[in-house]
Formats: sequence, structure tokens, C-alpha cells
Amino acid sequence: MEQMTIDYYKPERDQADIRTMLRGEEYFNERFQENEANTHDGIFVARYSGLTVGFLSLNNYKRGRGAGTTIFVSTEYRRLGVGTKLIEKADQLLSQYNVVERSMGACLDGDRSSLQFLYKNGYYTDYSMYFMEREGEPFTESNFAIRQYEDDDYLTWHSISQIAFYKMREQVGILPSFYYTSSESERKSFLENKNNRFVMLVDSEIVAIGSIAFNEVHHVAVRTDLQSRGYGRAIVSFLVNEIMRRGEKTVKLGVVKGNPAKNLYDRLGFKEKSLYHFVNRYYRPDTRLSGPPSDIYHKMTHSNGER
Repeated sequence: MEQMTIDYYKPERDQADIRTMLRGEEYFNERFQENEANTHDGIFVARYSGLTVGFLSLNNYKRGRGAGTTIFVSTEYRRLGVGTKLIEKADQLLSQYNVVERSMGACLDGDRSSLQFLYKNGYYTDYSMYFMEREGEPFTESNFAIRQYEDDDYLTWHSISQIAFYKMREQVGILPSFYYTSSESERKSFLENKNNRFVMLVDSEIVAIGSIAFNEVHHVAVRTDLQSRGYGRAIVSFLVNEIMRRGEKTVKLGVVKGNPAKNLYDRLGFKEKSLYHFVNRYYRPDTRLSGPPSDIYHKMTHSNGER
């Protein structure tokens, strides 16, 4: 591999080659475009005989506990050590930032060679996720009150989301589960993106939350003590309609394998398009809370009457 080098990404030199190798690779193409727009300094390329034959893309690796790691090698250059060089570069970078606890990546179901490569390099499967799509007519609007997110909603939004996903991870066997604490930086980012965030109210209290990103239902959660009352269907239907009102014809979402919410998405007409396995590799101990604070947990899991 004397002819191979790892270099910083240069759009004028590398972009066309990367887009060519990512044709038909929707998930990896979306990750690359997302990182290209936000973190140019986190993209590196493998150059072989003057050609760009693979890339490494790191997201959130200088400031977050979990760094999103994407490695992709052009089909005709696999099994030549290109992936090994790129993952060595990732290890070199991630190990030097004390804030980074883990590297997170994904592999398409059925790609046994890539999954074995990740296992060999210290990764393990954390969970699997279906990616689904829906086309068709908008849903009939429900009578539930749904409005745009406001800054005063932050703590309630955060608690509903974190507890719902904490309990979901326990239910499907993603252990240990964890709970992220609230933060001012997250609150600021939510407010900046308020046009894509919505809350559903019953008796003036927030019972469900949801957000969208372009043509994707990005995040949905219902208070765990108020589930199975039609709130999930109502907020998802609203989000689908909102995406369509903005001009999109195809609506996408992802759902963890084993999450009962998939039954709702099936009934709403979403179809499975792919299944990906998400993997982790740890560099340092996980400092996330192993569970929600007891006062927040009790408040968000014990309703005070019918809604």
C-alpha cells in the first residue's frame, strides 16, 4: 500500500469521486452530505494512485461524548487495506480528545464482510434500525391541539423524550440504557430549530412531541404514562402532513428494531426500505446517567387522571 495516502478532504479534488462511489448508498450519502455541510475538518480521504478511493467522516468528535464515524471504500478497492488505514486514522483522532467516549457507526444488514471488519476492530452491535418510507395522500387532521415548540417547552420536551427512549431501550434490550441530562446548549439548538419542532397538548399539558428534518419524521415521543391513547398516531400524522405541506412527496423515518412503534408506522402506510446495524466502540468509560432522576421519572410516568 505504498501508493496509498490519507489526506484532508478537498472538495474540488474529492467531491466528484465520493459522489460517484456513493451512488445507490442512500444512508452513507446522507451522512456524507450532512458532515460536508457542517464539519469539513472532520473528513479525510484515502488516495490511491492519484484517485480518491474511500473516505472517513467524523461528526461531533471534538466536543461530544459520542462521535459519529463513517468509513466508506469504493467497491473495487476493498480488501486492499484501505478501510484499515481509515479506521486507524479514526482511532488516532478519537483517542486524543478526552471528551470522546465512544465511536458510533452503521452497517447495512447483509453486509457480512463490513460487519466482520468492524467487529475485528473493536466495534460491537448496539441496536438495529429499520428505515421506512411512505408515499400517498395526507392524513385526515385530528382534533388534538398541536402547536409549534416554544422555549418554555424545553424541560418538558427533554423529559418526555429522554424517559420514552430510556424505557424503549430497556424494552428492546439495548442495555445498559441511559439518560441524557438537560443542557443550555441543547436548549439553544432547539430554539434555533423551533420551526421544525411541535408539541401536542391535552388539557393544556404537553403529552407528545415531534420534530421533522426535511422529508424525515426525525423524532417522536409520547409520555410513557399516556401511551396507547391515540396520541402517537395523531402526532405522527401531523408531522407527515407538515412535511407534505412543505412540498415533499415521500416521507421517511427510522425506527429501532423491536420498538412497538413500528406497528403504528406499518398501519400508517410506511414501508421498510432497509435495515442497518448500529455499532459502538468505546475509548473511555460511559459517563451518561444509567437512569433518569427519580423526581423527573415519577412526574413523567404517573398521570394525574384521564386525558
